[in-house]
Amino acid sequence: MTQPIGIRLPKEMMSKIDKLGKQEMADRSTIIRKLVMAGYYDFMKKKTAEEYAKGNLTLSEAAEQTGLTIWEMERYLIENGFRSSYSAEDLEKEIKLLK
Repeated sequence: MTQPIGIRLPKEMMSKIDKLGKQEMADRSTIIRKLVMAGYYDFMKKKTAEEYAKGNLTLSEAAEQTGLTIWEMERYLIENGFRSSYSAEDLEKEIKLLK
């Protein structure tokens, strides 16, 4: 269920939203809703990536919080310059433990 809210935006932003609405053939509310949702998901990916990099979240926790698969989260991290401290030696150790 949706809930109405009030928001104040600068005239310049409203002009951009109206222009986008014409391009997309959508009303102002629909455009604003799409922009808010897109901004939320981008913000969450960035926030969880930072928490993952600090060691506060596992990869699966970060993926779950953003609504991505583990592979999508991993791709996002790589595309944004995050590097893993997990090495080939770590993998070899884990393989030996599994045997």
